[in-house]
Amino acid sequence: MRKGHRHDTKDAKPLVKKMARHYKPDIFYTDRGYDDNNLFRLVVEKLKAYPIILQRRLDVPKHRRKGRYRKETYDVFDYGEYLQRNKIETCNSMIKKRFSSNAKSRIAKCQKVEVYLRIVAYNIDRMIRMGIECFVILIRIRRVSY
Repeated sequence: MRKGHRHDTKDAKPLVKKMARHYKPDIFYTDRGYDDNNLFRLVVEKLKAYPIILQRRLDVPKHRRKGRYRKETYDVFDYGEYLQRNKIETCNSMIKKRFSSNAKSRIAKCQKVEVYLRIVAYNIDRMIRMGIECFVILIRIRRVSY
């Protein structure tokens, strides 16, 4: 989450580096907005995952493309596997439908907390709907000023 408008690829590179320290996924799903040579390289070399990133301009032949890993994944791109990304998009859409898509807070830090709380609320809602027993602890936090 950013205060202003910014493209996601700028945040994707540090995210992949941080993810490489804690997780070892086999597949890395993104849409064609993340079609970047450096991101392909990071996913393969640091994360040791297979990048399923739909490349822009599919009409351009392989020999005219740039980037070693982009060329390697061009021929063996599995579009059926790429469609698994729809599950993630559906989850994002459900959070926006149930808990509103805009933040009410004006301060960037409060907006971030608001979005995180919506995600927690969505997960609790899913657990209740699936019949999983969960304990919900509600804590009221008051701001004390001296």
